[in-house]
Amino acid sequence: MSNPVEQALQTAILREIAAYELYAATAKLVEAGPSQKMLLDLAAQERGHRRRLENVLSRGAFARLTTEQEEQVLDLKITDHLVASPLTPDATLQDILIVAGQREGNSHALYSALAQVADDPQAQRLFEVLANEELKHKQLVEKLYDELFYSDN
Repeated sequence: MSNPVEQALQTAILREIAAYELYAATAKLVEAGPSQKMLLDLAAQERGHRRRLENVLSRGAFARLTTEQEEQVLDLKITDHLVASPLTPDATLQDILIVAGQREGNSHALYSALAQVADDPQAQRLFEVLANEELKHKQLVEKLYDELFYSDN
Protein backbone atom coordinates (compact mmCIF):
# COMPACT_ATOMS: atom_id res chain seq x y z
CA MET A 1 0.00 0.00 0.00
CA SER A 2 1.30 3.47 -0.80
CA ASN A 3 1.95 6.16 1.77
CA PRO A 4 -0.11 9.37 1.98
CA VAL A 5 2.38 11.40 -0.10
CA GLU A 6 2.34 8.76 -2.86
CA GLN A 7 -1.46 8.78 -2.78
CA ALA A 8 -1.45 12.58 -3.01
CA LEU A 9 0.96 12.41 -5.96
CA GLN A 10 -1.27 9.88 -7.71
CA THR A 11 -4.28 12.14 -7.14
CA ALA A 12 -2.32 15.12 -8.45
CA ILE A 13 -1.34 13.18 -11.58
CA LEU A 14 -5.00 12.33 -12.25
CA ARG A 15 -5.91 16.00 -11.82
CA GLU A 16 -3.20 17.02 -14.29
CA ILE A 17 -4.53 14.50 -16.82
CA ALA A 18 -8.07 15.87 -16.38
CA ALA A 19 -6.83 19.45 -16.76
CA TYR A 20 -4.92 18.55 -19.91
CA GLU A 21 -8.00 16.91 -21.41
CA LEU A 22 -10.20 19.88 -20.50
CA TYR A 23 -7.86 22.43 -22.11
CA ALA A 24 -7.23 20.32 -25.21
CA ALA A 25 -10.98 19.80 -25.73
CA THR A 26 -11.81 23.45 -25.06
CA ALA A 27 -9.14 24.58 -27.55
CA LYS A 28 -11.15 22.77 -30.22
CA LEU A 29 -14.25 24.83 -29.35
CA VAL A 30 -12.74 28.29 -29.77
CA GLU A 31 -11.71 30.07 -32.93
CA ALA A 32 -8.06 29.98 -33.96
CA GLY A 33 -6.25 32.86 -32.33
CA PRO A 34 -4.91 34.00 -28.96
CA SER A 35 -7.55 32.19 -26.87
CA GLN A 36 -6.92 28.89 -28.62
CA LYS A 37 -3.16 29.33 -28.33
CA MET A 38 -3.49 30.04 -24.59
CA LEU A 39 -5.61 26.91 -24.07
CA LEU A 40 -3.13 24.76 -26.01
CA ASP A 41 -0.27 26.25 -23.98
CA LEU A 42 -2.11 25.43 -20.76
CA ALA A 43 -2.68 21.87 -21.99
CA ALA A 44 1.05 21.50 -22.70
CA GLN A 45 1.95 22.87 -19.26
CA GLU A 46 -0.44 20.42 -17.58
CA ARG A 47 1.23 17.59 -19.52
CA GLY A 48 4.58 18.85 -18.21
CA HIS A 49 3.27 18.90 -14.64
CA ARG A 50 2.11 15.32 -15.09
CA ARG A 51 5.58 14.25 -16.25
CA ARG A 52 7.26 15.98 -13.32
CA LEU A 53 4.91 14.36 -10.84
CA GLU A 54 5.38 10.94 -12.45
CA ASN A 55 9.16 11.38 -12.16
CA VAL A 56 8.84 12.26 -8.49
CA LEU A 57 6.56 9.29 -7.90
CA SER A 58 8.67 6.74 -9.76
CA ARG A 59 12.20 7.95 -9.02
CA GLY A 60 12.00 10.79 -6.55
CA ALA A 61 13.50 12.91 -9.35
CA PHE A 62 13.18 16.65 -9.03
CA ALA A 63 13.69 18.98 -11.97
CA ARG A 64 15.50 22.28 -11.58
CA LEU A 65 13.25 25.22 -10.99
CA THR A 66 13.47 28.35 -13.08
CA THR A 67 13.10 31.95 -11.96
CA GLU A 68 9.93 32.21 -14.05
CA GLN A 69 8.41 29.29 -12.12
CA GLU A 70 9.05 31.13 -8.87
CA GLU A 71 7.35 34.38 -9.96
CA GLN A 72 4.51 35.27 -7.60
CA VAL A 73 1.02 35.54 -9.09
CA LEU A 74 -2.04 37.51 -8.07
CA ASP A 75 -5.23 35.48 -7.65
CA LEU A 76 -7.97 37.40 -9.48
CA LYS A 77 -10.69 35.32 -7.75
CA ILE A 78 -13.08 35.83 -10.67
CA THR A 79 -14.28 32.21 -10.79
CA ASP A 80 -14.19 31.61 -7.03
CA HIS A 81 -17.81 32.56 -6.42
CA LEU A 82 -19.34 31.73 -9.79
CA VAL A 83 -21.63 28.70 -9.97
CA ALA A 84 -20.08 25.86 -11.92
CA SER A 85 -22.41 23.77 -14.04
CA PRO A 86 -21.59 20.10 -14.61
CA LEU A 87 -19.68 19.77 -17.86
CA THR A 88 -21.74 18.03 -20.49
CA PRO A 89 -21.17 17.68 -24.23
CA ASP A 90 -23.26 20.83 -24.77
CA ALA A 91 -21.45 22.92 -22.13
CA THR A 92 -20.77 26.49 -23.15
CA LEU A 93 -17.32 28.06 -23.23
CA GLN A 94 -18.39 30.13 -20.23
CA ASP A 95 -19.27 26.95 -18.29
CA ILE A 96 -15.95 25.38 -19.23
CA LEU A 97 -13.92 28.41 -18.15
CA ILE A 98 -15.71 28.59 -14.80
CA VAL A 99 -14.97 24.92 -14.13
CA ALA A 100 -11.38 25.32 -15.36
CA GLY A 101 -10.77 28.32 -13.09
CA GLN A 102 -12.19 26.49 -10.10
CA ARG A 103 -10.18 23.35 -10.86
CA GLU A 104 -6.99 25.39 -11.10
CA GLY A 105 -7.84 26.97 -7.75
CA ASN A 106 -8.37 23.52 -6.24
CA SER A 107 -5.08 22.31 -7.70
CA HIS A 108 -3.34 25.35 -6.21
CA ALA A 109 -4.82 24.47 -2.81
CA LEU A 110 -3.77 20.80 -3.16
CA TYR A 111 -0.15 21.63 -4.03
CA SER A 112 0.01 24.25 -1.28
CA ALA A 113 -1.18 21.65 1.23
CA LEU A 114 1.33 19.08 -0.08
CA ALA A 115 4.11 21.66 0.32
CA GLN A 116 3.10 22.10 3.95
CA VAL A 117 3.36 18.38 4.75
CA ALA A 118 6.34 17.42 2.58
CA ASP A 119 9.31 16.16 4.62
CA ASP A 120 11.86 16.57 1.85
CA PRO A 121 12.91 20.20 1.12
CA GLN A 122 13.09 19.44 -2.63
CA ALA A 123 9.58 17.97 -2.60
CA GLN A 124 8.33 20.96 -0.62
CA ARG A 125 9.86 23.36 -3.15
CA LEU A 126 8.42 21.40 -6.09
CA PHE A 127 4.92 21.56 -4.60
CA GLU A 128 5.31 25.29 -3.92
CA VAL A 129 6.28 25.88 -7.54
CA LEU A 130 3.45 23.68 -8.83
CA ALA A 131 1.00 25.57 -6.61
CA ASN A 132 2.25 28.83 -8.08
CA GLU A 133 1.98 27.50 -11.63
CA GLU A 134 -1.61 26.39 -11.03
CA LEU A 135 -2.36 29.90 -9.77
CA LYS A 136 -0.84 31.26 -13.01
CA HIS A 137 -3.15 28.96 -14.96
CA LYS A 138 -6.11 30.16 -12.92
CA GLN A 139 -5.14 33.75 -13.66
CA LEU A 140 -4.90 33.05 -17.41
CA VAL A 141 -8.29 31.32 -17.45
CA GLU A 142 -9.85 34.15 -15.45
CA LYS A 143 -8.36 36.81 -17.72
CA LEU A 144 -9.84 35.00 -20.71
CA TYR A 145 -13.17 34.74 -18.91
CA ASP A 146 -13.05 38.45 -18.13
CA GLU A 147 -12.18 39.30 -21.73
CA LEU A 148 -14.94 37.14 -23.19
CA PHE A 149 -17.77 37.59 -20.69
CA TYR A 150 -17.20 40.76 -18.64
CA SER A 151 -15.74 43.10 -21.22
CA ASP A 152 -19.17 43.98 -22.65
CA ASN A 153 -20.68 44.69 -19.23
